[in-house]
Amino acid sequence: MMMFMRNIRLSKSCIGKEEIDAVTDVLHREYLGMGQDVHKFEDDLKDFFGRDVTLVNTGTAALHLAVQGVGIKDGDEVLVQSLTYVACFQAIRATGGIPVACDVDDDTLTIDLDDAERKLTPKTKAIMPVHYAGQCGNLDAIYEFAKKHNLRVIEDASHAFGTYYKGRLIGSFGDVVCISMDGIKNITSGEGGMIITEDLDVQKIIKDARLLSVQNDTDSRFKGTRTWVFDVNQPGWRYHMSNIMAAIGYTQLKKFPKF
Repeated sequence: MMMFMRNIRLSKSCIGKEEIDAVTDVLHREYLGMGQDVHKFEDDLKDFFGRDVTLVNTGTAALHLAVQGVGIKDGDEVLVQSLTYVACFQAIRATGGIPVACDVDDDTLTIDLDDAERKLTPKTKAIMPVHYAGQCGNLDAIYEFAKKHNLRVIEDASHAFGTYYKGRLIGSFGDVVCISMDGIKNITSGEGGMIITEDLDVQKIIKDARLLSVQNDTDSRFKGTRTWVFDVNQPGWRYHMSNIMAAIGYTQLKKFPKF
């Protein structure tokens, strides 16, 4: 007897004519890099979250810049739950930090603070809770723990775009919040990520670092100008989002309530 195997697709991007039209418009304008569409998407997300948002090209880039932005350096330790994607660990290592894996709570699948407490050392500088499958655990307790031990909090909310915690939208509060927009996340920009924070010093670092840390180059590009003299005062990367990605993203954001 012959057996037939049929692949069952677990997930896909919800893309329609609106996204195709938005990308086509960018192509017709003939500037595909970071520009007015990225700016528009950041403005739309600011309206959505009520806080400034910095866009980058992947969720992993968002985590890396967040870790860099809060000042994690060689030998600094970051508490991170063991049930997560490897990107969390790589983002910490990319700055020279040391990821310290912690157990997860059986019920919420988020970081177990009792285990995190046991793994604290004088080198611990931050904690990275992961909202696995959209579950946020006890965020109040996480922030109380961080305050008690003078830690920065970097939330990996890659699974939690649009999630609410006690009536508050994830990303509308908190220290530094990172969200992924890859092809199978709650909204997508093809690939993409965002960092949300009210800390102006962290904002400055990540906005510069996403484009090689060329000082004020992001502002110049948004204004349609370029400068031939510039300073670089920190490590930087090519993590900026393109107009094509942003066009998909802001179109998805409009459709999000229907998803």
